[in-house]
This record gives sequence, structure tokens and C-alpha cells, in this order.
Amino acid sequence: MRRKKIFNAGPGLFGVQRFFIPLFLLCLVFFLAYIIAASASVDDLKNNLQQQLDQIQAQINDYKSKISNSRAQSKSLKNEIQLLTNKANELQLQIKQTDLVLQQTQIGIDQKTNNISGQEEKLNREKNLLGQYLQGIYEFDQESMVNLIFSQKRLSDVFSEMSSLEAIQEKTQETIAQIKLIKNDLEQQKADLSQKKDDELQLKALQEIQRFALKSQQTETKTLLTQTKGEEAAYQKMLQKAKSDATAINKQIYLLEGVGLSMTLEDAYKHAKYAADRTGVRPAFLLAVLKQESSWGTNVGTGTWKKDMNTRDQLAFVQVCDELNLDPNQMPVSKKPSYGWGGAMGPAQFLPSTWLAYKDKVAALTGHNPPSPWDIDDAFTAAALKLANAGAAQKTYDAEWKAAMIYFAGNNWGKKVYSFYGDAVMELAGVIQEQLDIITK
Repeated sequence: MRRKKIFNAGPGLFGVQRFFIPLFLLCLVFFLAYIIAASASVDDLKNNLQQQLDQIQAQINDYKSKISNSRAQSKSLKNEIQLLTNKANELQLQIKQTDLVLQQTQIGIDQKTNNISGQEEKLNREKNLLGQYLQGIYEFDQESMVNLIFSQKRLSDVFSEMSSLEAIQEKTQETIAQIKLIKNDLEQQKADLSQKKDDELQLKALQEIQRFALKSQQTETKTLLTQTKGEEAAYQKMLQKAKSDATAINKQIYLLEGVGLSMTLEDAYKHAKYAADRTGVRPAFLLAVLKQESSWGTNVGTGTWKKDMNTRDQLAFVQVCDELNLDPNQMPVSKKPSYGWGGAMGPAQFLPSTWLAYKDKVAALTGHNPPSPWDIDDAFTAAALKLANAGAAQKTYDAEWKAAMIYFAGNNWGKKVYSFYGDAVMELAGVIQEQLDIITK
């Protein structure tokens, strides 16, 4: 049996090379030119978006200053209307800011997707190359060394083929190492892509909260003008009544719109104090966070776990229901919004996997074993625990602001685009604290 050579250049190889090499180089030049142009275009877009963001941030800072000045002035109808107008203008800018950051995030998603596609193509090429090397080794192994030596080949040919085999074996090891590197890089790239997609969903949720807040702000302005008829005396009378009527404040409705939970402020305070006594979190701050979490559009109504919950959370949801001896099909969860997923449970809107991480600590504090995300005291305590872990038990403005940001944005809490959330919670906490001070005297 005569063994074919592992490497066979073939007749006319150099003639073919003379034809194809210039063509290949020409194609390469065009390809590189396209890549450079595309990269420059993306960089220009990124720079443009950043410039717009810088301009908007400057305008937001200006409105923050105006709002702060308005609050420092004496209470008057004119000042209150100006305050509400400035807050509405600030919100409109924040919505635009979030939209620009969403565009930045989408560019990152597109780039990461393209990188993954390129790495997958590279991985396939390396796998094909590895297959060719392994085929060469296999063919060499089909002929024993004795047969090779005593074949009609010259000894130099034998040594040449042996050297070729060593070269193939070396290339095989190099290719295997390269495949491992590409696979590791792919895993990291896919993890980064998943994080960017999560960031995109979080930004869309933020934008929904901002739109809801803007609508509420505009409604508040119209209501104020309607109730006072533009008269300062009527406004001052409203202020006096709001400050002195403890009974009315007691019976004021504390509503968590997204979960359909309605109670008086007096009752809401009792549940918040129950959680506060066990975690050290200020009741007014806890009530503000829970209301902020529930009072925006994507949570409105109830959903079902099979339809509205991400599949990655469904096993945890079934576990929660099994522990409570509840039928998963009968338990309400938040509806899926126009983007992303729903599936949050109860007054504190915990996702199943997050609830499982807190349930043992909740049980230890409330004595409910197992605790339920649909039970008000358990839910309030779980939310307070999460906020306490983020530093809210310090009860300073900065600590609570940061805790609210972490509660909503997680590791992204320090990004300016999310500042609206912390500011809104702290403003609401201030309003609730004023009301609680009146009813708890």
C-alpha cells in the first residue's frame, strides 16, 4: 500500500497563487476600508449621543437649582405653580436623557452581537481546521512505521513525512488551545450581552416611571389650579387644612396601584412600623419605596405565571407556592409590560428568585414560617431587609437615597440616568414623613 503525502502542493500551485494573491489583497483592502468606515460611523454616533447627554444633564442641573430655590421660598400659589412647572420640565428632560442612554445601550448590544457572531465564525473555522489536522494524523496512523520504512520511498521521504506529522501534531495542539480561548471569550461576550439586555429593560422601566410621574405632575398642577381657582387666599386655606386635619390624614388612602392594595395611611404606617422595628428602616422611607415601585404603568393589573413570568423564574415561583400550599395558577403576579417580563409578587413586587433569597431572614423576623410574598407584613419586612442591606438603616438622606437607587438599579445605582428614582423616592418620603408626624403626635 502506497501512502499519499500529507502535504501535496499540487501542480500549478504557484501559478494559481500569482492570480489569486492580488485578488485576495484587493478584497482585503476593501473589507478593511468598510470596517474602518463603519467603526468611524459608530464612534461619531456615540460622540453625538454623549454630547447631547452632557447638554441635557446641564439643563437638568439648572432645573434642580430652580426647584431647590422654589422650595426655599415661602409657600404661595405662584411659587407652587412655578415649582410644579420646573419639576415637569425637569421630568421631560430626564425622559429624553433616558431615551439617549437607551440608544447608547442599543449600540452596545449591536456591537456585542456582532462580536459574538464574528467569534462564532472564527470558532467554526478553527474547528474545521482541527478536523483537517486530525484527519491527517488518522491517515498517517493507518500505515505502520515498519511498512513506511520498507516501502519503496526514499529514506529522506520517510523523514519528511515524519516531520510533517510532528508539524500537524503541533498545529493540532495550537488549534485546540485557540478553540479554548475563543470559547472562553464567547462565554464572557454572551454574559456581557445578557447584562446589556438587562440594562436595556431596566432603562425602559425607568422611562415608564418617569412618564407616569410626569403625568401625575401635570394632573397635580391642573387639580391645584382648579381647587384654588388661581386665588392665593384659597391656596393658603388649603395649606392650613392639610396641616391641621389629622383625622383626614389618618384616613387618607395609601394605594399601591400596581398590586391593587389599598389601605388608610394609618394602617399602612402600622405595617411599615412593624417592618421598621425589625430592620431599623424608617417607616416613611419604606412606604415611599413601596409606593414608587408599585405606582407606575407596567405593574398595573394582574398577570399569570405561565404567561407573564420569565421561564427562568417559573421554577422558583412553583417552589414558593408549594411551600405555602398554594395553587400557582391562582396566585396573581405583575403583568408582562410591552418589553421584558412581569412576574413580580405581592405588595413588595419581589421576583420569585429574589424572594427565596430573603425568605429565611423574613421568617426569623416575623415568625411566619414559611413567609408569604402576598402577606403585607412579610412583604414589607422583606423590602425593609433589602433596603437595610443597602444601608437604609443609617437613616441619613444620603444613605436612604443610595439604598433606594440600589433597590431599583442594583449595580447601576451610581449612573446619573437613574438619579431621578432616588430623588423621587426621597421627595415622596419627605411628604409621607410630614403626614406621619401629624398623625403620630
